[in-house]
Amino acid sequence: MNGNTVLYERRGTIALVTLNDPDRRNALSRDIVRGVSSALEMALRDGARAVVIAAAGTAFCAGANIDDLRNGWMESPDPADDPAVMFRRIAEFDRPVIAAVQGAAVGGGMELTLACDLVVAAGPAWFAMPELGHGVIPNTGLALLARVVGMRRAFEIVLTRRRVSSEESLNIGLVNRVLRANELLEGALSLAGQIVESVPPGALKAARLNLQAHAAIDWGRVLRSPLDVPRHEWLEGLDAFTQKRAPEYDRFWEQDDGSAHTPALQGVEGE
Repeated sequence: MNGNTVLYERRGTIALVTLNDPDRRNALSRDIVRGVSSALEMALRDGARAVVIAAAGTAFCAGANIDDLRNGWMESPDPADDPAVMFRRIAEFDRPVIAAVQGAAVGGGMELTLACDLVVAAGPAWFAMPELGHGVIPNTGLALLARVVGMRRAFEIVLTRRRVSSEESLNIGLVNRVLRANELLEGALSLAGQIVESVPPGALKAARLNLQAHAAIDWGRVLRSPLDVPRHEWLEGLDAFTQKRAPEYDRFWEQDDGSAHTPALQGVEGE
């Protein structure tokens, strides 16, 4: 599936979807985005009752692929390989989705876990949203994080860009369980099995549908929000990352009068 960057298999009634690009720390390439979306469709066709998303290697997901960010994702993403569209599919999927996080979940990797219903983490796992330092924003994370951990913690995590350990993640509700690394996958599969083994599909779907409805997300704004970031800022941030140097943002602060882009946030209606 998509060059084997995403693997799909059945474990009893559960679909196991594995990010499988460990050499690139499972960065969210176009192939991985398409592969996960295809795997979700396959899970429905296959009659799976729940989905577990795991990853190969030491990192769960290192975030967006920088080349893809530069090549369209910031301004005119194709819905077929837009990570935000994939996150929405996960959040609104017809079956429960559980993330099994064994290592770093950074940027888009952390957003992927936020789109899931439940998260099980191994002790070495950690979470971070470093996007602002690269001149971009975690557009899906800005929509989903606060409803999971609260507004104050969301501001801190996004603005400071710091690492959040698995232990702290459990304490603030970012993950549901922390397990030993060698128990993680089976623990996630077991949790999925416990959820679906004694409930009918219609009631389960209705519960998830209404939980989502009571914490509604403006997905239209999520998809548009990368355009709120000035192009020259994200180009500098991504150039600096690629060139392995510190970004030079001082000139943007000197030019900023405090009013840039605020009109775009006015009059926004939920979609």
